[in-house]
Parts: sequence; C-alpha cells; structure tokens
Amino acid sequence: MASVSRINGFRPVKTLSGAPYTGKANLYFASSGNSDVIMVGDAVKIAGDARAASGAPTVARCGATDIPVGVVVGILFSGVANEITNVPNVSNLNTPIYRVASTDRYLLVADDPMLVYEVQYAGTSVAAATITANVGQNGQFTTTAGSTTTGSSGMQLDSSGLGTTSTLPLKIVGYPARPDNVPGDTYFSYYVTLNSSLYGSLGTTGV
Repeated sequence: MASVSRINGFRPVKTLSGAPYTGKANLYFASSGNSDVIMVGDAVKIAGDARAASGAPTVARCGATDIPVGVVVGILFSGVANEITNVPNVSNLNTPIYRVASTDRYLLVADDPMLVYEVQYAGTSVAAATITANVGQNGQFTTTAGSTTTGSSGMQLDSSGLGTTSTLPLKIVGYPARPDNVPGDTYFSYYVTLNSSLYGSLGTTGV
C-alpha cells in the first residue's frame, strides 16, 4: 500500500505502559493576547498565568524546542466559567473548528507525561536503515502553521533536528507497523513521547 501524507500534528494513541489512550484531558486557556492559531494536534506550553474565572492555566503554541505541557485534543465553546468568551467566532462557523488567532478560547489538553503520540516525520523518502536507526533519538517540533481550510495541525517531527541532546522535547520510541507505514516509504510516521515535559522529566539523553 502506498504511503500518504497525513500531517495532523500529534495524536495520542497509548501510554508507555501499553494501555490505550482513553481520551482524558485537562482544561487550559488561550487568551486573546496570544496571536497563534491553535489546532487539535498542536503541542502547547504554559504561558505563565491563569484564567481568573476558571483557574485554567494559559497556554501558547510550542516553538521548536519549547518544553510542552501537552497536546491539544479539543476546543471548547461552552460549559466552563466565564463562557461568554467561548461563543464561536462568526468567521469560524462554517470552517473546521480551531482556535482563531487573538481570541479567548478554552482548550482540552492531553497532558499526561506518559502518553505516546503518533506524528508524521517531516523527511520524505528516507532510507529504511535511517528510519529504523532514528528510534531512540530525541527531536523537536516543526512550527509550520496548520490549515484553516481543513483544520489540520501543521506540526510534525522535525527531520533536521534529531540528536541525543537531553533538552530536546521529543523522543522517538517506535513506529506504527502498518502496510501504509513501512520504513523507506515516501511518508512515514513515528511514535514519540514528550522527552521534556512540564509535568514529567526535563529530558533524558537520546541513543
């Protein structure tokens, strides 16, 4: 089966214990003072304060080597404190749901430091031997913006930023064994964990 490019950020699939991801997440907030477009699948970092009405910590989209708190798995429009700010933006009603730049929005973030995510590798047509040798390496985020047409996150595992440096935010721990994900394919996806996590380790050296 031919491989297909499916860039959609980071998708939690299981934990390091082998248990499946069950959809658990915590409430965070992106304030109107932040100009990032934030989508499901984007990694986010703590911004340094909280929403007064709910106590939800504020977050911003991660840069390439920022320490993440987790990955966005949902965007809310009602049902939390001070929800008047959660009315959908009129310009966003007929498009995929995402956090419009410079708007107040509550986000659901998968922030368990033990989660394993599937993510597409930014390199294409990489030799099979290199693909398998990358397992154990640390890496960083690409910061490409997502698509406001499809609502898909643009984040990937940066193929040019792999190494053993302990402060890199991601660690490659394997890859999905599927007919459409064979080492050497044009497009490839890995399993990664948050090597540097706000609630977990500050990073271990890659191998």
